[in-house]
Amino acid sequence: MEHLDKNEQKIYDLLPKGIDRPRPLKELEKLSGLKNREVRGIIYRLIVLHHVPIGSQYKRPNGYYVITNNEERQQALAPLTSQIAMMSKRAQVIGNVELENEE
Repeated sequence: MEHLDKNEQKIYDLLPKGIDRPRPLKELEKLSGLKNREVRGIIYRLIVLHHVPIGSQYKRPNGYYVITNNEERQQALAPLTSQIAMMSKRAQVIGNVELENEE
């Protein structure tokens, strides 16, 4: 993992290891003193730039966690791949739909 800046390290340190007790976004905001958008941006950077395997769980208990095994990886990937497929289909339809004022 590359060198993390102060806020990246702060968020990383707040993330639980494993899926058992994920930490909700609101709790990360409160504990870090950062705003929602900042926390989400840091989580994105931790994953994409620093290759930290962070998963998120949408059902209760919901929140973010550091992935520690392949089962957790699969649980984190399932909603992402589903969302990608849905967004791809939506983009395809929007790109191909006939517009009312097209001639």
